[in-house]
Amino acid sequence: MRTTDQASAPSPSVLSGAHYLASPQVDAWIAGLHSAGEPDGPTAQELQSSFSWRVTRPIRAVRARERVALLKQRRLRFPPQPRTRSDGDRARVALEQRVRAVAPALLPSVGTAELAALPLERLLSELVQQVQSSGAKAELWLLVIAVSGCFPDQQMLFGLARDMVGVTGASAAQRILNHSAVWTIRYHAQLRTLRLVTDVPVVFTDQTAKFGFNSGIQRVTRQTVSRWAGREEFQLAALTDDGAGLRTLSLEEQGRVLDWQGDDDRDRDRDDRAEPDESDAELVVPWQTTFFIPEVPVGRGTDALAALTRFSRNRTVAIGYDTIPVSSGHLVHRGLSGLFVSYLSTIKYIDEIVAISNSTASEFVGFSEALATQGLPGFDVTTVHLPIEHIPADDGEPPVEPSLPVVLSVGSNEPRKNQLAVIFASEILWREGLEFSLVLLGGRGDKLYTDIPDAVAALRDQGRQIELRRDVDEHALAAAYRRARFSVFISLQEGYGLPIAESLAVGTPALATSYGSTAEIAAGGGCVTADPRDDRSVADGMRALLTDDALLDRLKAEIESRDDSTWEAYSDSLWSIVSPAGARS
Repeated sequence: MRTTDQASAPSPSVLSGAHYLASPQVDAWIAGLHSAGEPDGPTAQELQSSFSWRVTRPIRAVRARERVALLKQRRLRFPPQPRTRSDGDRARVALEQRVRAVAPALLPSVGTAELAALPLERLLSELVQQVQSSGAKAELWLLVIAVSGCFPDQQMLFGLARDMVGVTGASAAQRILNHSAVWTIRYHAQLRTLRLVTDVPVVFTDQTAKFGFNSGIQRVTRQTVSRWAGREEFQLAALTDDGAGLRTLSLEEQGRVLDWQGDDDRDRDRDDRAEPDESDAELVVPWQTTFFIPEVPVGRGTDALAALTRFSRNRTVAIGYDTIPVSSGHLVHRGLSGLFVSYLSTIKYIDEIVAISNSTASEFVGFSEALATQGLPGFDVTTVHLPIEHIPADDGEPPVEPSLPVVLSVGSNEPRKNQLAVIFASEILWREGLEFSLVLLGGRGDKLYTDIPDAVAALRDQGRQIELRRDVDEHALAAAYRRARFSVFISLQEGYGLPIAESLAVGTPALATSYGSTAEIAAGGGCVTADPRDDRSVADGMRALLTDDALLDRLKAEIESRDDSTWEAYSDSLWSIVSPAGARS
C-alpha cells in the first residue's frame, strides 16, 4: 500500500450514464478467448515449443498435403463440431460474476439494487468510467483482475495505464479488454470466479498449504495461524498453480495449515507429482483490508504479489525471518539467492515487517533505509521474538538411557549450518579419548551438498559413533533432544536459531553461536557459546559440556528459571498487528 503514485479520488455519487460497450463486443471478446486457446489445453506457444510438436513436423506436413488433395477432390468431410453451451456461456457467466463482485468496491456510492439491475455491458462501462475518472492504479488493478481473472504484475499495469492516456470512453474500455485478454488466454483464466475480501485479513499460506514438510518458516506459520482458527476470522490463500493470482484452499490444504498431522507429502520432489486440483477454487482478492505474509514467497507469483503490495489499497504485513540468501549468498543453495531477490522486490512496497529477532530486525531496517535511493519510503520494522515452548514427547515409556553420552546437532543439510565444524571438533575429542555418540539430525537441504554424509560415512568406517538422520517428526525430534547430554547449533548466520530454542524447550543445554540471533537466545541462560568460525572454540565448548557435570547442572537450572514467551503469546501479538483493530491503530 505504500506508494507515491497511487491516486485517490472520490467515487461518483450517481451512475455516470456511460455506455461504452455493447453485448456483441463482449461476446466477441469472449469468443476470441476460446479461439486463441482452449481453457484446459496448452497455449499455442507452449504447444509449438514442445518436443512432440517438433518431432511430428514431417507427419503433419504429409497429412496436410493429403487434406489439401481431398479438399480439391471435394472428398474432405468436416465432422460436425457441436458448440457446447459450456464454452462461451460459462466464460460469460464467470466474467459477470467477477465484475459484479468488485463493483461495490469501485462504485461504493451506488446502491446494491441499482448495481444488480445493470446488465454486464453497462456495468463494465460504469467501472471503466470510474477508473478513468479517478486515475487510481489501485482501482485499475482491481478492475483488471475482474476482467482477466488474473492478478496483473507491475509491467502489465503500467503498460495498460500508459495505453489509456489520452483516450476516453469506448476506446479506453476496449483497451482494458485487449490487455486483459492477453493474460486471460495465457493463464486459461476465463472460467475463474472471484471472492473479494474486505472485512477480514487475508493470510498467505502457499508452501505451508501445498506441502507437508515442517521446516522453520512452515512451523512458525502453522503454530501462529492454527491458534487463530476458531476464535478469529481470516481468509487463507495460496498462489494459483500458474502464479497469476491468489486462490482459496482445498480442505486438504486447510488441514495442513490449521491441523498439521505430520509430513503427508513424501513424494513432493517427484517430477510426475500431480498439481493440486484448482477447478473448485476461487480467486481471493484482498481489498482495503490486511494482507499478511507469514511465509517467504520466492520465484513464481512474486511479480503479482509485488503489484498487490505496491498498488492495492491493502495494508501489507510480513514476518521477517532473515536476509541470509543475499547477505551471505555463498552459504546457501546456489539458486536461492536469485530467487530471494524476487522476495525483496515484493516486500520493498510493504507497510510493516515483524522481525523474529533483534538481529533480523537490523537486517530489514538496513534494507528499508536503502530504499530511499529508489525514492521509496521504506517500511516499519517491529520485533516480536519467537517463543520457547515445551515440545510434546511420546506418551508411554521414557526413552532408554544411551550407553554413551549423546551430542545432538540439529540442522538442515547446507554449509551455513556449519555441521562440518561439529564433526571436526568431535573427531578432535574422539582422538583425545573422550567417548560419546554424535547424532546429526535435520532436513535434507541441498541435495548437491554431500560433504556431511560423506564425512559421516568415512568416520563410521573408522568405527566412530556417529549417525545421520533426516526428516524426523515432532515426537522423534523431542525424544532426540531429551536423550542428548547437550545439543550443538553453531550456525554461521541465523535469523533466529530454532534448534537452540527447541533444545531449551525440553530442558537440554546447548552450545550456541556467540553472536547474532542465537546469542540473543543464549543470553537468557542454559547455553555455552562458541565462535563457529574457530574450530578450537567449538571443541573447547563441547569438551566442557562433555566433562563438566557441575557446568551441566548449572545450565539446567538456568533453563528452569528462564522467562520465555509461548506460541500462544506470540500468535496473540501477531494478531494484534494483523487484525482490523491493529490496522486502525
